[in-house]
Amino acid sequence: MVNVDVLIVGAGTAGEYAAGTAMQYSDSVGMIEKGPVGGECIFHACIPTKALVHAARTYKKMKNADFFGLPTLERTADYREVKAFKDKVIAGIGSGRDKRWIDHGIKLFKGNAHFISTHEVEVADEVLKADKIIITTGSTPAVPPIPGLKETGYITNIEALDLERVPERLAIIGGGPIGVEFANIFTAFGSNVHIFEALDRILIGEDEEISQAMMDFFVNQGILLSTSVTVNEVKTVGTGKLIVSKGIDGRETNAEFDEILVATGRKPGIGELNLEAAAIETGKKGIIVDASLKTNMPHIWAAGDVTGGFLFTYVAGEQAKTAVTNAFSGGEKELSYDVLPRATFCDPEVASVGLTEKQAQEQGHKVKVGKFDYANMTRPIVSNEMDGFIKIVAEEDTGRILGGHIIGAEASSLIHEVAAAMVGGSTAADIGDTFHAYPTLSEGVRYACQAIM
Repeated sequence: MVNVDVLIVGAGTAGEYAAGTAMQYSDSVGMIEKGPVGGECIFHACIPTKALVHAARTYKKMKNADFFGLPTLERTADYREVKAFKDKVIAGIGSGRDKRWIDHGIKLFKGNAHFISTHEVEVADEVLKADKIIITTGSTPAVPPIPGLKETGYITNIEALDLERVPERLAIIGGGPIGVEFANIFTAFGSNVHIFEALDRILIGEDEEISQAMMDFFVNQGILLSTSVTVNEVKTVGTGKLIVSKGIDGRETNAEFDEILVATGRKPGIGELNLEAAAIETGKKGIIVDASLKTNMPHIWAAGDVTGGFLFTYVAGEQAKTAVTNAFSGGEKELSYDVLPRATFCDPEVASVGLTEKQAQEQGHKVKVGKFDYANMTRPIVSNEMDGFIKIVAEEDTGRILGGHIIGAEASSLIHEVAAAMVGGSTAADIGDTFHAYPTLSEGVRYACQAIM
């Protein structure tokens, strides 16, 4: 048996943040990971998808180089070379992480973690006993029980990243951020993409105007969208994989594809942990924690996707740091999620923070909205990135910013000006009166705020 002060179960983003924080309090830290240290973000999610998104965006610019008076691309991209670029990026970021933690004094154990008591975890035939335990096992793709799907075959984000060629006909089940990003990637490299979404629009968590604009841009890019549909059955046919879907009007439609990508969300990675042995309570979304990230067991905390909250890498990291700090200090520090920016790296990008216009109205706010189109700014005109707009939602009486929503180039960066304004208590008038360098994309935030004044 190996004894440690604190045991971290899972070495993805949350696990690594937990380990780094724990080392500030103790030199007896254990960490368990069944796969490569670094987890989903590095190997199957954030980093590889963004590498492919940037490659797709660059390829699109190369094909439209004549806009700038430059020679156009003379050959079609070889997707195997694009994948090789992605793999090289991942190798550079992901390699050697195990050794680095070991060199820092972390006791690293490789294999599946399995609770055998409230203080003991078994891994690879070894029992680890800890005074404090932090569970950071992340999440895995959630696959709906569609008749025939398993038998016919499908891929998730994990397998999609390892494709050596793009499918000629690709179905994507799910119109959330994962599905939308892959739709852009594969469309750029020649796939005919069709998204099936059960709800009435893609990116359902975004402001309605943003979602609608994204759907319009997708249609213009040649991406087919079927919203308010249910995929009832999948089966193999001689020429591919057949999806049978039904709309809310009851009409049934058949369509054939070469590959099916399931992007219907995530589920907590708790299936193999045997949490019952530790008497840890769980719910539909994952491990139940209080605001300080403590479970029902006083010596066990959980952080990141495994708790089923905000499934963002940066949230997982902050939660892990907070959980470990609370574990060692005996405190009950809580994180505030009131101002939580998020981004979807499609083309054009989508980013938001705070309340949508509809949410603000439903909460009883009397709102005023300011919008400004990219097409009316100089920088997008000269860079040929005129698709999109910036939308600011503010209280009518005070001008207090309640939310910001952007679709367009560099939306993922621009949204942080809005987030900073919200945290600092700046009003739309404050931003509208602030000088912004010209010509920049940031001017759009200022002009959207001025539209409220």
